[in-house]
Amino acid sequence: MQQDIIFIPLGGGQRVGASCYYLKVGDANIILDAGIGIDDGLEFGPDFHFLIRTPFIQSMAQINNIFISHAHMDHVGYLLKLMKETVHANVYMTEITRVLSEYQLYDRLFIGKEQDENIRLAARSLLEQIATVSFMQTIDFGRYKATFYPAGHIPGAMMMLFEIGKKRILYTGDYSLNHTALTQGCMIPKDIKIDTVIICGLHAKHPDYIKKADAMYKQAGFVLHCVGDGHQSLMCQIPQLSKGIEFIKKLNDWNKSGIPIYIDQSIMNMVIKMEKLSVPVLNKYNRVMGDEKPLMPHIYLTSDKNTKWIGKYRSIKVDFSLHEDFNEMKQFLKKINPRQAIVVHCGKENSVFDDTIEQEMMKDVDCRTQFTFADEEEVYRL
Repeated sequence: MQQDIIFIPLGGGQRVGASCYYLKVGDANIILDAGIGIDDGLEFGPDFHFLIRTPFIQSMAQINNIFISHAHMDHVGYLLKLMKETVHANVYMTEITRVLSEYQLYDRLFIGKEQDENIRLAARSLLEQIATVSFMQTIDFGRYKATFYPAGHIPGAMMMLFEIGKKRILYTGDYSLNHTALTQGCMIPKDIKIDTVIICGLHAKHPDYIKKADAMYKQAGFVLHCVGDGHQSLMCQIPQLSKGIEFIKKLNDWNKSGIPIYIDQSIMNMVIKMEKLSVPVLNKYNRVMGDEKPLMPHIYLTSDKNTKWIGKYRSIKVDFSLHEDFNEMKQFLKKINPRQAIVVHCGKENSVFDDTIEQEMMKDVDCRTQFTFADEEEVYRL
């Protein structure tokens, strides 16, 4: 019997931040990602109040399963709050995503800081309830099956293929076709016709955006040159944990002259956890940053929010994209050629005259895809 499939963006529709999507398969209630966003310095989360006003559920306790694609805060930052409300739900993610999420949601808030002990223990208890999955693993949930595929983007990121009878729905989360210093590109399901793809389209409205694939390599080369040839220490301020780890890896790969590379203790703790999961990052030239600035020329990697050493270093902001660009999104869609594409997690258009990914794909005579740019608090039948 045909099951009704309902999709509602609760956050991360036609904007970036608080990615969270409701998927209803018959009487099964699913949440895909649970992120937070920042707007004018204020944090916001998904709108679950809208969900419980719909006829589909009356209580958050009716949520059965939560799937987390990866450990960036716009996809996982709301998870612990959500878990408190969805007392019967199981939470699934890869082991690396679990470790990265633990750092984001627990270590940064509780380790070495004064916090209410009851709040800390409650957070610890919730994290221990997370179930980990492996790439290419399939779980049968009765109403549907879910298979988990590598998404690229950052270590541990996964795409989810839902098989509902004869219907195939792929949720991408953030993904990348090309490999990075720490991950291979995404693995697209082979020999499977995708009916619907729910695709994160950060640059779906930016036809002129081309990712500079060599941006990280140029910055790493510049840093090593400044310290190695210029004999001056350099502080690298990095805006995101995963980018920091990627940058450490590339510096280590290229650091043939043995320049000391100092790393903040909190970042080092995360890197060590990843090493235990067979993600090699460190080498013998890496050190933990202490309370005093080392005398010999060195590289210091820290958060872009760290102001302790301002004025004592020449500093640079290190940033690069781990997202797909417009052309990569086009390539991805051509490879799977779904019947329907639900585009979410979109950045604002730069100009009303720019083509969207829909208009670009319609130029391809082989494209069979119908596009929907899904808005938050709108109900879609798949």
